[in-house]
Amino acid sequence: MQQRNYPKIFGLIGAGLAEVYMVFAVLAPMQSGAPVPLGYLIQRLLVSAIFFGVFGALVGTGIGLLIGGLFRKR
Repeated sequence: MQQRNYPKIFGLIGAGLAEVYMVFAVLAPMQSGAPVPLGYLIQRLLVSAIFFGVFGALVGTGIGLLIGGLFRKR
């Protein structure tokens, strides 16, 4: 009997949520209130996307492994 692949599903969801969180974190207003150059924002988005996506996928995969273990039939 085929079981669902929970780690894959949760890993994709985790990566997606991490990317959304990254956009909000990067585009948040700065403390000084000075306008930020567009090139700097784009660079921050690209560099942050690499790290946030990978770590979000890792966290999602870990949660998927835990959920898969809970639903596994004996």
